[in-house]
Amino acid sequence: MTLIETLIAVLIAAVGLFSVGGLIFQATVTNKNQGTEVTRATICAQDKMEKLLSLDFTSCTQTASAQPSSCNTTNISATGWTEGLLAGGAIGPSAQATCPSSGASVGYIDFLDSNGIQLPGSTTATSCSAITASDISYVRMWEITDVASTGGPILKQISVAVYSQSAVNTSSGKPVVVLTSLLSNPSS
Repeated sequence: MTLIETLIAVLIAAVGLFSVGGLIFQATVTNKNQGTEVTRATICAQDKMEKLLSLDFTSCTQTASAQPSSCNTTNISATGWTEGLLAGGAIGPSAQATCPSSGASVGYIDFLDSNGIQLPGSTTATSCSAITASDISYVRMWEITDVASTGGPILKQISVAVYSQSAVNTSSGKPVVVLTSLLSNPSS
């Protein structure tokens, strides 16, 4: 009788151990995948930040209609999408899954595919209608704020948020990563 009880106890312990092992394996895989998403989102945010910081301060702070096409960092050439370094945009509370036609995000949002390539990709399709929700893997939103002058150079604060459509906790509406930087007018 003791031998049968021991075998049953060992069987129950083995089932429990395998269940915990499966849970640990799943947690490890989820952690690794989430780390990969954070790394990709950080690279995408840094890329956008570098593009915005490299814009010509003088020509890209004029009214939107007077800015050259080089001030457009969205790959969308529709009306209202060349905002350059003008104050505006929003980085939250959640990312848009589709290309906006109005609102604070127009000109301050772009979309990336799973390889981090900006959509729309071809030079023949440069409008919002060329972007479908199934193509979008990452959404980048940025906000540019004029910092109050204290007698020094003109400053702009740039914040870039990246949302991943395949991150583990996408329902919370929070970005995977947010970067913030200051840009000063080099001629002042």
